[in-house]
Amino acid sequence: MNRHIPAALWLAYLAFAWTLGVAAAAFTGADRAAALAAAGLLATLSFAFRPRASTLLLAAAGAGLVFLAGWRYDATRPDDTPTGIARYNGQTLRFRALVDAEPQERASWRRYRLAVREAFVDGRWQPDSGGVLMDAPLYPERAYGDVLEIEGELETPPAFADFDYREYLLRRGVTSVISFADVRLLDTGQGSTLRSALISARARLGGALQDALPEPEAALAAGVLLGARSAVPRDLRDDMNATGTSHLIAVSGQNVTIVAGLLIAMLTWAAGRRRAAWLALAAIVAYAGLVGAQPSVLRAAVMGSLYVMSIALGRQRTAPVALLFAAGLMLAGDPRLAHDVSFQLSFAATLGLIVLAPPLQERLQAALPAGARELPATRAVTATFAVTLAAIAFTLPITAVNFHRVSLVAPLTNLFAVPAFAAVAATAALTAGAGLVFPAAGDLTAWLSWPPAAYMIAVVRLFAALPAASIELRGAGAGHAIAYYAVLALAVWWFGRHPAPRPEPTPAPIQAPVGARPALVPAAGVAVLCGLCAVLLWLVITAPAADRLSVTFLDVGQGEAILIEGPAGHRILVDGGPGGEAINAALGRHLPFYDRRLDLVVLTHPQADHLGGLPEVLDAYTVRGVLANPLPAETALYGAWKDALARAQAPVAAARRGQNIDLGEGARLDVLAPSAGGSGSTDVNDASVVLRLSLGEVSFLLTADIGEDAETALLRTGTDLQAQVLKVAHHGSRNSSSPPFLRRVQPLVDVISVGAENRFGHPTQDVLDRLYGDLVLRTDQNGDITVSTDGDRIWVRPQR
Repeated sequence: MNRHIPAALWLAYLAFAWTLGVAAAAFTGADRAAALAAAGLLATLSFAFRPRASTLLLAAAGAGLVFLAGWRYDATRPDDTPTGIARYNGQTLRFRALVDAEPQERASWRRYRLAVREAFVDGRWQPDSGGVLMDAPLYPERAYGDVLEIEGELETPPAFADFDYREYLLRRGVTSVISFADVRLLDTGQGSTLRSALISARARLGGALQDALPEPEAALAAGVLLGARSAVPRDLRDDMNATGTSHLIAVSGQNVTIVAGLLIAMLTWAAGRRRAAWLALAAIVAYAGLVGAQPSVLRAAVMGSLYVMSIALGRQRTAPVALLFAAGLMLAGDPRLAHDVSFQLSFAATLGLIVLAPPLQERLQAALPAGARELPATRAVTATFAVTLAAIAFTLPITAVNFHRVSLVAPLTNLFAVPAFAAVAATAALTAGAGLVFPAAGDLTAWLSWPPAAYMIAVVRLFAALPAASIELRGAGAGHAIAYYAVLALAVWWFGRHPAPRPEPTPAPIQAPVGARPALVPAAGVAVLCGLCAVLLWLVITAPAADRLSVTFLDVGQGEAILIEGPAGHRILVDGGPGGEAINAALGRHLPFYDRRLDLVVLTHPQADHLGGLPEVLDAYTVRGVLANPLPAETALYGAWKDALARAQAPVAAARRGQNIDLGEGARLDVLAPSAGGSGSTDVNDASVVLRLSLGEVSFLLTADIGEDAETALLRTGTDLQAQVLKVAHHGSRNSSSPPFLRRVQPLVDVISVGAENRFGHPTQDVLDRLYGDLVLRTDQNGDITVSTDGDRIWVRPQR
């Protein structure tokens, strides 16, 4: 037996020793007893695998690295004494800072990362430093490279019971947070030229996807292609977390590694395993550049590239050595990475693909019937399942310890969803590229990119809806993770010692006679044709009945948006909710992707919970006309609305009492308020546009945010207010829906547009008591609520 240890194993051993030392220090607070225990464990394992006297030198070197790694970790531990801008946490401060990252849009606000440059202290500007996370309104929108002057109260990030948010931000250089402060723009274009170009390219590609696709398909496509996780609606992100598919839209080593493995699995049958690996490597490099090449992205790319290159070079046996060495180098540069969950997931997922995926695929292949083993589709399916299961097996304890939740349906969901991932990425790239060059081409390629995105969303939501799709695991700790990995290591060792039985070779196929024509089985063409037929069938089934008037009260959170679809095909959107994310997702649920048309947009009054999403609606949809409340507002949001109107070039009319719109087939929309002279009230809510929609014997009353004074004014006009369906005013505020008003309306169905657990306490119990006896539906509880009529009967269809 060779007594010399190969150089590669030396590197692996020393890297493992360093990694073990950092881990022992990181998870025990640099306890010396933990370092001693880690060194003892390393020595025990060394002599167990190589019981020789010469191993003593190896064990000594490893123990020295364990203690050195612990010292290195302890030396990089941040001082608790606040430095930089964090010195002023808890105080109101004026400071200047650079927007040094791409802003992230939330439901009704934006989040900016700031690099502080100066602070106004003791009556003068002084140089300062530090990272600040700022939450601000959607408008005015700031961009990467802007220099801002901010005044507000700085706060220390909180540490929650199950998540140390302060530590999480600290590792990313952020020491303070500030919310909705006074902001003034000082300068623009002060960021990195290269990074600005990348962000601009990402924005243009994402904009092309939004122009071509509805939500949430556009957001999913952007998440897959650009790593824009924040653009994906919260409900879909929650479903992806529950089904273990969130890695598909995350810029992490876990995502890069798994996707690379799946690309290799799917391309092997066409290009061969090594060529497929080189293609996957090229995809990793391109992806890292496209999403910004930040340090976390580069670490992810390194992890994925190690796995891919081991296949491309035919050196899969040395891949664990390269992985350990890379991890050791990263931890030597920044030992605090040991706490980074994305780093842990990257390392674990890559290790799983290297050591567990190949034997799993061999056993799956061996278990199949002889005739199915060599089929390209079969090999792709078994490779997909093996890659997914290996990654899940190695990352499961990390997920359980950090997020206290484990998905039970992850293997099956990934098996069905991951094949669509490559199709979503490829078609999204085609649609985005075509949309940049020639916008009309993006509309055509949307027919290719919408089906795989819609399929992937449907799979995720289907499995997320299953009982016990994910289970909560409270109390899982490092001890449980160590025990789990010990069992997993034994399983991998057993797989290595007991390889899958080699199947008998398949008999050679009988050669066809010379000159005979091969039978053509256009399987791919049949599959595409079936898919398109399914899409067309779905569109036919979900299209509203031609003879009905349909009103959908959209779930947009604490705000209001109503979609009207007339019996002759007219589409009217009344208000747009608090932000673009919610309204675009809601419209995407009800309008066909190929027809992005709104015949009329109505703004009832210029408050954020009704106006916030309309600027994005005007940008994303073809709007043929606008009916707006004539009341102006001195806000940045209203300025964004005026700018969007100018870009849309849609005719705008001021809403006045007495106006009416013929929707065809007997349907009619009447404007009941405001009157030409105004409501007489200084309250912007009382100046809201009030609409009455009718068909035959059925009518809807849409009251926006009017209060009791405006209700009384309407009663005095003698207007016919009777309606079977009432949109309850002002989200169920106690100052609306007065008893005299309700007696005049006499509704049967009451719909309240309201956000879950909102800070206003809407709807109030007083209003709910006044509505007693009616059918009361709420968007926070029932989701989107569709009420349709043929002029005689009423159909009510809540989402939940």
